[in-house]
Amino acid sequence: MMRVRSVRGFTGLFVALVFVGIYTVEVRAAEYELLTDLGASAQTIGVGGVEGFSKASSVIFENPAGLGRSGTNSLSMFTTTLLDDAYYKNIALSGVTPFGTVGFGYMEATVYDIPFTSEDTITNEFKADSYFDYKDTAFKVGYQFALSDSLSLGGSYVSYARNLLNISAKGANMDAGLLYTQPNYMISFFVRNIIPQSKVVFSYSDGTTATESLPTEPILGGKYRFNDSVDLMGQIRYRRSKALNSFGIVFTPREYEYIELSGGYREYLVLDRVKGGITLGLGLELYGLRFNYAYEKLEDHPQYDNKSYFSVSMNL
Repeated sequence: MMRVRSVRGFTGLFVALVFVGIYTVEVRAAEYELLTDLGASAQTIGVGGVEGFSKASSVIFENPAGLGRSGTNSLSMFTTTLLDDAYYKNIALSGVTPFGTVGFGYMEATVYDIPFTSEDTITNEFKADSYFDYKDTAFKVGYQFALSDSLSLGGSYVSYARNLLNISAKGANMDAGLLYTQPNYMISFFVRNIIPQSKVVFSYSDGTTATESLPTEPILGGKYRFNDSVDLMGQIRYRRSKALNSFGIVFTPREYEYIELSGGYREYLVLDRVKGGITLGLGLELYGLRFNYAYEKLEDHPQYDNKSYFSVSMNL
């Protein structure tokens, strides 16, 4: 086992996370698809999927080190519809304690009333004998504490589950991250599924089992305050031996600081091929409530090529 003895403080933590995050990534034939790939909030999607900088409790789905940025208790909700009959939603809650900030998050993708069909041997027509549901869930519980005025550390336990007809799947892992804040810029680094070689176990009604690997995913991002109205954002995400880039820009009019306009570009994988998509976002903050809308146009996506998203968050 490699040990880093001479590096201390922020640099030591950063090196340790980078080492674990990058050098434990492997390409596996069967890899579990993560719900977080769909996005944690409309605000994040609107800036090209750059993660880790939200002030809402939804940041638990991204970098748990950002849980303390709200400065108070926070509740957030997010929903969208995929493929007209697949429903995706999440809810997150965070609370400030004397010893740091705790957070809870639950996300779910569901398809209802999928027909189970059989063929009529006489007419050769298919008919629905029964119906079943598909459900994919992830639950996160996290904790964040400040190491200094500018540096925060966070971690979360993650539980995965999936159910489809006579198949059920369960697995667990952990996320960990750092958030470094300065007046004009921020740096976010976190690793999803930081424990290497962990599996999701699929159980079948006949007693057999199968496994899929949970992908370890290191993500490094930055946010720079260009001026009083413009923030520039960028991110690199390492997945399946490929570096995926994201870029975003946020514009807040000086006369209307409760309005936020955003845009971005992000790369994603389709069958191990890198594709790109553009995003647009609109945010509105009134009396402690924040509403966000995002539009995403993807390149040759096999399931959907454009979609709208809506999320809401509030400080309690």
